[in-house]
Amino acid sequence: MKVAGLFGMAVLSTALLFQINTADVEDGPRPVFPELKEQLSGLTSIKVTNPNGNSASIVKRKDSWVLEEKSGYNVDFSKLSRFLVNFSELRIVEEKTSISSNHSRLGVAESDPGAGTSVIISPGEYSLLVGNEAPSQGSFVRYADDAQVYLTNKPVAASADWIAWIDPVVINIEPADVREVTITPQSAQLLLANRNELSGEFELLGIPTGRELKHATVVDSLTRLLVNVRMLDVEPYNPVMFDDSSNTRFVLLSSETIIVGTIIVGGRFMMHIDRRNLADWQFEISELTYNELNKNMESMLKAMEADVE
Repeated sequence: MKVAGLFGMAVLSTALLFQINTADVEDGPRPVFPELKEQLSGLTSIKVTNPNGNSASIVKRKDSWVLEEKSGYNVDFSKLSRFLVNFSELRIVEEKTSISSNHSRLGVAESDPGAGTSVIISPGEYSLLVGNEAPSQGSFVRYADDAQVYLTNKPVAASADWIAWIDPVVINIEPADVREVTITPQSAQLLLANRNELSGEFELLGIPTGRELKHATVVDSLTRLLVNVRMLDVEPYNPVMFDDSSNTRFVLLSSETIIVGTIIVGGRFMMHIDRRNLADWQFEISELTYNELNKNMESMLKAMEADVE
């Protein structure tokens, strides 16, 4: 992630140098923040606060951008750069009301009802209250401590929801890259499957005598357990929490081994992945994802027919 952040910052800085055009700045509607585009590479923080008081604080630490609300978890740099470029390109196309009593109707009031979403970008204190989207184009906005409302040339997308700033996909491994899967649930029989070296097919080992697979492709589902695994929440890893976890072990064709621990704590389905860049975190996942990672032998087989007297 750190390397990706360094590369992303370099790409963003280079891209901005080529995007800045003197004619664009001087002609047409004036920018909401005329100096912001030239200063993007020097920014260090963004804070978005919605009318309900929820906020997302994105700060630059060394060469990475992280979320303060999530203990320094890395933001998705593509989302961050897209937001900053779009925000820096905002232009004022029309002056609207400067009467404070009208602010609520446009969603740019200081407080409820009709409060706006606050966006503060630093250094430079680029502060803006973002209100409703207009029916035809843009959003209604106003500067802090200024009653004048303006209409922008395009809608302003600024979320105070932390998950909007990250990549919710924790891990994504292609099924064809999986060589072996071992599931060790807390209270069920160990499940082992691997890829046949000759046929390339994934095979379930240890099928009890007289039992059959539920269907022909059921074993292939084990190779898809790490496809687009999404988080609901993220927090620093607490090893004690996973002392009695179930473990799902993946061996890839590259010989890399990935161990995924899962456990239910306080009604939450939690996951830890023993892999570089992920090992310092634990993730809340959906019940469906938890159940998939805790498959057992019985779930792979046809139901037994009842004995006939």
